Amino acid sequence: MHSLLFVSIHVTSVISYTKCLIGVLQRIYEHVPPLPIPPRSSMDKQKKLVHALSLPYPEPHWPHVSADHEQAILTLLIPLLQPIGNFRRDNVAHSRGKGRAGNPKNNTRPEAMPEWMPEIYDRLTIGFNTTVRRLESLARSRKPAILSQEVGIEQPPHPVPDLSVVFVCRQALPNIMTSSMPLLLATSSPKTSRARLVELSTQSEAKLAQALNQPRLGVLGLEQDAPEFDTLVQFLEENNEAVEVTWLEHAASTPYLPVNVKTVETSPKRKSDSTATVQKRKRTDAG
Repeated sequence: MHSLLFVSIHVTSVISYTKCLIGVLQRIYEHVPPLPIPPRSSMDKQKKLVHALSLPYPEPHWPHVSADHEQAILTLLIPLLQPIGNFRRDNVAHSRGKGRAGNPKNNTRPEAMPEWMPEIYDRLTIGFNTTVRRLESLARSRKPAILSQEVGIEQPPHPVPDLSVVFVCRQALPNIMTSSMPLLLATSSPKTSRARLVELSTQSEAKLAQALNQPRLGVLGLEQDAPEFDTLVQFLEENNEAVEVTWLEHAASTPYLPVNVKTVETSPKRKSDSTATVQKRKRTDAG
């Protein structure tokens, strides 16, 4: 009888001690933050190396334009463009989409502008295509005579004027359209008279487009020897450096450069993801 009573008292004390220990551990667990889950190591992920050919030369540098200089450029440029926008707003009919068959179409192309358009209009290259065509024509005219006899390319009857400034909004255009701009400017004229390349923000692009009364304006070029742009061009020449393409300027004396092979580490797609995509596509086609 005494032994049973002793065992009962011992079991009761053990249970009480266990409950107390569980309570202490629970309070400690509530106040201790959870341990962060360690990221998967690079060894856990399957990696593969992808090789691609690249140029051995560095990418051309775009001149930097500070916010203060950009605001000063707009202050000088917008008043010069506003007469064109006012004329378009008052005299050029806007297209309202597709008209009925047989109705004459409103021709608002630059080539169809009336002769009494402000004179400064003829000193501009508005838009990407117009500006790139001008730069390509200037670069073609600087080729040596032995390389300039190209078949199928009509040469202009008169030499086209050089450009003094080219404004580009890189954020509003795909990279494939703007990546060649520094090289085009470098080949269009010698370094002493090279056009300034000015990168504008989307806000500035919207203000210039509004001044010209058109929805968008990704690229804008100003011709040289235009008295209207003298103050603006002088400001840019003093505050913006010209585009430099080092390998182009030293092409005659450049030593042999080996092929630049770029190596990129990528993760392949999981097989389950590709299988699920194929099955989803099949269900969509069946539906």
